[in-house]
Amino acid sequence: MLTYIDVHFIYTLPVVAVLALITWPFISRLEVFKIGFVCTMAFVYTTPWDNYIIFHNAWMYKPKNILAVIGYVPVEEYMFFVIQTLMTSLWALIFTRWSPACFSFNFNKTSYTLIRWIPILFLALATIQGYNIATPGKDTFYLGCIMWWSCPVIMFLWYGAGNYFVKKSTSTAIAVIVPTLYLCWVDRIALKDDVWHINEKTSLNIFVADDLPFEECLFFLITNVIIVLGSMAFDKSYGLADTYTSEFPFSYRPSWKYYSRQMLPFVAAECDMSPSPVNDIRQCLNVLKTASKSFNVASLVFPAGVRLHLIILYAFCRVTDDMIDSEPNVGIKKRKLALIEEFIGELFADRSADYDVKTPMTPRNPKLDWKRYRIELTDEELSCFRAISRISFYLPRKPFYELLDGYRWDVDGKMVQNETDLLLYSSYVAGSVGTLCVYVMVYKSGVEIDDDEKHDFVIRKAQQMGQVLQIVNISRDIVTDSETLGRCYVPTEYMDDAAADVNTLCRDRDPWALGSDKLKSYATRMIRLANQYQLESLEGIRYLPYEVRGPVLVATDIYRGVACAVEASPTYPRRASLSKWDKILVGVNSLYFKSLRYFFQTERCKSC
Repeated sequence: MLTYIDVHFIYTLPVVAVLALITWPFISRLEVFKIGFVCTMAFVYTTPWDNYIIFHNAWMYKPKNILAVIGYVPVEEYMFFVIQTLMTSLWALIFTRWSPACFSFNFNKTSYTLIRWIPILFLALATIQGYNIATPGKDTFYLGCIMWWSCPVIMFLWYGAGNYFVKKSTSTAIAVIVPTLYLCWVDRIALKDDVWHINEKTSLNIFVADDLPFEECLFFLITNVIIVLGSMAFDKSYGLADTYTSEFPFSYRPSWKYYSRQMLPFVAAECDMSPSPVNDIRQCLNVLKTASKSFNVASLVFPAGVRLHLIILYAFCRVTDDMIDSEPNVGIKKRKLALIEEFIGELFADRSADYDVKTPMTPRNPKLDWKRYRIELTDEELSCFRAISRISFYLPRKPFYELLDGYRWDVDGKMVQNETDLLLYSSYVAGSVGTLCVYVMVYKSGVEIDDDEKHDFVIRKAQQMGQVLQIVNISRDIVTDSETLGRCYVPTEYMDDAAADVNTLCRDRDPWALGSDKLKSYATRMIRLANQYQLESLEGIRYLPYEVRGPVLVATDIYRGVACAVEASPTYPRRASLSKWDKILVGVNSLYFKSLRYFFQTERCKSC
């Protein structure tokens, strides 16, 4: 005979365990708090209600089928409050995390108002009606209790997150419907085996399926709506603070001060805010999708706030690089470089040191000559400039100037003479970005690296990692750089006749004239150089916040996959890349398996 604890061991806990295994790489500190808070609220809010309806005999349990009773409720029932919340929250995470929250904001005042208030009106009426029909002993008692208990909490959550819930209707529908159907199936099994019993006198006796009362289906549907809506409320609130950093100048910290402040974006109506930041982020994402499919795939596995700001950072670096590379006229190149330098100077005019950063406790609006930039920049470039200005308060200025040094290298047409030059150039254009990525990941995760030496070590390794990835890009793009830019980043010390090869690559823009074998040998030598530093560059991962360790490894391994594709090709490929499924396989392997060593090894860094 099936008992209540058997139901958990056979049907609910295994599902939670599987979902936990699937989602563990995506469980950030904020997700832990979110799920823990929703579980706590579910337990607290449901306990008195459940005691009330069992006291009035809406549900009944045979003593032999339960372990013990606290109040009027079996211990296993209290367990179920938490288990269902965990199950649905983890399932919802799988389907709702992939798109930046800001793309689900509703800026239409009319539709926002209607979506917010019309359901609240109906829910208020349902609360009143439920209270009126919840007379103990009558057939409407169970239904009425569900209505007056659930509608007020849905009203509260809908006020803050109803529009967001509707905007993500496909993913939220899957998040609600699937666990509802599963729990109804489990409930039907338990009812047939008499684990618990629904009192016919307090039920409508309408059955959705054999032995499955209508009220039970409604209960699971409504409770799952509450759980998913509660999760969406957190995501909307956090996403609004991520997007409007000036309006909500606080970052994630595991403290009650932060959680109380996070109520501000929860109650805020985004329809009263400017859509400009969201439009700028959309432009940034378009840049990412066009310029780097590898980084776009890798960015998907980062926590929401980290991902959003990495997109902004990458887009700014990409468009400024393109401003220089896509312009054939040297004079205009220099003018564009000067414009970028002036922007960075204005952006960090209030800084006293290269690595001075500002706290977000007060809004920071740099004094920027946007009128001039609107004239000089394209719409895409302007969006990326505006987006980086909104998150610049926690970023250091030094890496941006190193980035400028790399652009200046290109403007001056400086050649890469040897591997030292190659490493220096890669440090300018990619090591600097690695440094900035560390600042994004640390700040948005809300966890400081607790030791100055350790922090410096992580920065050095991030710079090294940037160098490695840039050298891989250069080895892949010999043909592209030659044909589209007339540039050569292959060290001239690799060449038998440097003058002739450089002339072929830069002036003639005819890389294939060198022959595939020669191109392949140049690429292979650069990849070997990258390989010397690749494993060493990963040593800093274990000192990063735990929620970004796996994603960082995914990003590096996808790029390393490109290097392997170059090496494995019998001839030099025009532009080596990984297929979509190859990227997914690399990501799964790195995220779920290879990353484990960075969670369990905690030895001190070599410089400490």
